[in-house]
Amino acid sequence: MTQHDEDDARLRNRQRMLAGLLLAGGGLFDGLAGVSDLREDKYVVESQEGLHHLDLTGWSWAHEATGVLMVVAGILILFTARPWSVRLAAVAAVAAIVLHLITFPFEPFWAVVVIGLAVAALRLLWLCRRPRRSANAVSSADRSSR
Repeated sequence: MTQHDEDDARLRNRQRMLAGLLLAGGGLFDGLAGVSDLREDKYVVESQEGLHHLDLTGWSWAHEATGVLMVVAGILILFTARPWSVRLAAVAAVAAIVLHLITFPFEPFWAVVVIGLAVAALRLLWLCRRPRRSANAVSSADRSSR
């Protein structure tokens, strides 16, 4: 293994570890914010018929579930770095992004933070899964055909 390959492997390992930390941090933030929403329903809509109280308890439980999934996937990436844990992390990040896009009107700051962390983790996971091409690799792209 050349020095370039070792540096490349080290870089991919650091990217994977940062993705795990971002996912675990986003999941922890999601879980804590979900607990606060479970304790109080603070959404009221005014219409011509009067005030309507919105119960978002089901969505809060969904945020708790994705938060736990993100924390578990982040920890698994940190300690195992198996291909199935990377796939689990990608699924957890996509689930969190979709859920926060749906509930964006109710908690915009919370949604932007978790979506940003999940997108950053997905990008890092994508970068560390693609093999880098060596500078001295043979390629037939710039040769003429016979």
